[in-house]
Amino acid sequence: MRLKSTGDRYSLCEYTKVGMIRDEDDRTYFRVLDGPIAKGKVVWMNSSDAKYFLQRTPAAVSMETLRVTYSRMGEEDSPFKGHLRQQWATLSVAGQNVTVTLNSVWNGVFTPVPPGLHRIMTPDYSHAKTSTEGYRNKYPGKIKANDVWFPIELEGSTGNSSRYIHIGHLSEGCVTVHDIARWNIVYNFLIAHRLPNTEGRYAALLEVTK
Repeated sequence: MRLKSTGDRYSLCEYTKVGMIRDEDDRTYFRVLDGPIAKGKVVWMNSSDAKYFLQRTPAAVSMETLRVTYSRMGEEDSPFKGHLRQQWATLSVAGQNVTVTLNSVWNGVFTPVPPGLHRIMTPDYSHAKTSTEGYRNKYPGKIKANDVWFPIELEGSTGNSSRYIHIGHLSEGCVTVHDIARWNIVYNFLIAHRLPNTEGRYAALLEVTK
């Protein structure tokens, strides 16, 4: 979609709240009503695309909590970066346990997400330039939205802490969903939920324990 005033291209995540304005010259104009991207701006897309992408089902607004529990320190031979130590953990979401890694780099720059009650933000932008496309190629037709990353706001901070929940096999202090086949479970839950009274900027809470 494009910003009406400048023509700049924007990408909005699923379940972003919008308000319809009008259809004109095969364009559908609407206003972005929440979320971290272009809130309050008027944008447009081709009317044929609007019929496909826009829906009337809103995100579920509730106080949902995902839980991450540290497990063992382990090792893995990464096809990308060789032999690595990983801090493994288990992510509990939607009644499922998903294997994640919290850190793969031990040079003092990156650390695992610390214990605490953090907040998961809604996606900020497409991370398509990060090398995760290979997972969709490996699991054709099964992995969705590999470029959608959910920022984490660490307890005691404000905004994106440069840590994310995302798909992958390596972690630089993120909650990286190593169990590739279960990424869709994580994505589907987070994208369809919003914390109340946060104007669509937060998806859920994240409780981390050792």
